Amino acid sequence: MVKHIVMWNIKEGLDKTETIAKLKATLEALPAKIDFLIKAELGVNYTCNETGRDVVLYSEVATKEDLEAYLVHPDHKEAGLYVKSVVCDRIDVDYEI
Repeated sequence: MVKHIVMWNIKEGLDKTETIAKLKATLEALPAKIDFLIKAELGVNYTCNETGRDVVLYSEVATKEDLEAYLVHPDHKEAGLYVKSVVCDRIDVDYEI
């Protein structure tokens, strides 16, 4: 099992509530479109500190090959266009258990 975790901050000037709702809908819809994507869950940070991020995406695939396929999948790339338009930074971690 491979875990793919990505964290972002929302760009200043955007309505965070509206933006996060659209991010959640967009990213959590991906498992229905990408059959090897086991799970995609967007969490919202409820604490505010200098090192935190606004949102985190937790996703799972079965293998490293599935992760590689997910990253180039057209539906993932399309969702990524929206993500890139509303975030100002990114931190990610991929690990296998």
